[in-house]
Amino acid sequence: MENLMNEAVGIAFVMAPIIGIVIQLIKQSEINNKWLPHVSVVAGTVVGIIFAVAMGADYFIYGLAGFLSGAAASGLYDLVVNTKGGK
Repeated sequence: MENLMNEAVGIAFVMAPIIGIVIQLIKQSEINNKWLPHVSVVAGTVVGIIFAVAMGADYFIYGLAGFLSGAAASGLYDLVVNTKGGK
C-alpha cells in the first residue's frame, strides 16, 4: 500500500503542472466558480487515465495521481468549502 501511494504521489508531482495548465484553460470559460474544484478533480483523473493509456501503465495508479493533481491544482480546501456552501 505504501509503495502504491509513493508511486501515485511521484506521478502526481509530474502531472500537477499539466493539470494546472488545463484548469487555467477551463477557468477562461463561463463555468461557475462553485464547480471549478470538482471539474479540476475530474479533469485530473481523466488526464491521469490518458497518461496511463499512452504509457501502457496501471489505470488505477495514474487515475489516483490525476485525482491528487486535480485536487492540488484547485486547492482541496476550496473543494470542501464550495461543496458545503461556505463561500
